[in-house]
Amino acid sequence: MTKELIAATFAFALLLPAAASAMDADGDGMVSMDEFQAAMPDAAEGTFEAADTDGDGMLNADEVAAAQESGLIPA
Repeated sequence: MTKELIAATFAFALLLPAAASAMDADGDGMVSMDEFQAAMPDAAEGTFEAADTDGDGMLNADEVAAAQESGLIPA
């Protein structure tokens, strides 16, 4: 990994809400359905899809923050 990529990855991780960071098992800055289910096995069916407002199959930091603010997922 280049120093620039490491720095960018670290900077992005700092911007992730704590919940997203905790769910992001592979450290790519996004939360997949598998990562979400592993972190929140008791979440109601459809929670991930409701949080995934852009429909790309991944949760980004903004989607996680919005889901937390709306009470969809715990902060």
